[in-house]
Amino acid sequence: MSVLMPTNPAVLATAVADSLVIASDLGARRAGLLYWELAQPWTAAVVKAVQESDDPIRSLGQALADDPADPGAYFALTSALLRRDPGEPAVRALFDLAWQAECNSRVGYHIGRSYGGPQPPVPAEELIGRPAGEPPSEPSGAGALIVIPFRDRDTGGVRLRNLLACLLALRDQSAAREEYRVMVVESDDVPRWREHIEPYADHYLFAPKSGLFNKSWAVNAGVMNCPGQVELVCILDADVLADREFVARNVARFQRPGTAGHLTYRDMFCLDDDATSWAIRERIHRKAAHADPAHLRGFLLRRPPGCCLWVRRAVFEGIGGMDERYEGWGGEDHDFVYRFDIAAPFDSYEDPLLHMTHPEASVLNDDGSLINAHIPPLSWKPAEPIGRLDRFARAEGA
Repeated sequence: MSVLMPTNPAVLATAVADSLVIASDLGARRAGLLYWELAQPWTAAVVKAVQESDDPIRSLGQALADDPADPGAYFALTSALLRRDPGEPAVRALFDLAWQAECNSRVGYHIGRSYGGPQPPVPAEELIGRPAGEPPSEPSGAGALIVIPFRDRDTGGVRLRNLLACLLALRDQSAAREEYRVMVVESDDVPRWREHIEPYADHYLFAPKSGLFNKSWAVNAGVMNCPGQVELVCILDADVLADREFVARNVARFQRPGTAGHLTYRDMFCLDDDATSWAIRERIHRKAAHADPAHLRGFLLRRPPGCCLWVRRAVFEGIGGMDERYEGWGGEDHDFVYRFDIAAPFDSYEDPLLHMTHPEASVLNDDGSLINAHIPPLSWKPAEPIGRLDRFARAEGA
């Protein structure tokens, strides 16, 4: 046993159960395809060890693998492991494999003790028409701009549902509305959801582009085409459900000397379908300040960049914004964070970050690499202004 391995059996029993769920639940794959693929050798070793264990560990492990979302199966396995002697060779070997998985996997798991299981789904229609609240008195005079790149073509309105929940949570903030504004950049071949977005966004921008979604260009377009002047820019995924202190907490961090930007989170909490529905209703309908993790279930992506970034606009523009050569999903956030971190002080925090579920979007090449792996990192040197709304219209002959 490594001297770095925890001695608390509860931590190690949890690691065993978590590895079984990560290996068995397709939701883990959906949360982060590349991270899940990289975790496979470590979680598979734990699964094999459980299958070779004596009962009741073997049978309880199989029950959890068969129904990885079942809280009863999860806690039954951890309880059984805690009743075993951690010094027993078979248990020690199993715990060692589980801890190796914890140390090497970029996918974690969380299930709250109060997780309630199946919930009625929240469709976009449940949020459309909800009171939008008062807009800022001077929407072009705020100091912070939250830019949300967006597209929803073929999810049955799931991404629109997430965006509306995101926007409604941003309307329910402790920060004064005059201090921030929200811009949604819908990038598609048509302004598909404009009429549903505009009531909840301070600014709506349509960025015409068919083909693959280009997050980098959509973000650049939002920053460069927003009315008025802002000092701070938040690049926010449309699937984030923010707590009530989100804006105030992150704006205040820039008052600290030597701060040019930051990631707000350490792990991205990718909620499952039922937890997403519960969290939306808790935050939006019941007006809770945040969604209590005790009621949530999902997968933790460890240290991914880009889902929520706060930066000074001057540095953003100084490094050429995000690299507009990236298409689809994969690599653009790493590239931007690395370039920003070279140019100016960049911090990371451990705030909660709830990511609402949606159909899988990530795509890998046949060799398992990201689809943008051919782009040399840190090489973005734009020869023309970034965020031009006619960039792809010209290329497509519009």
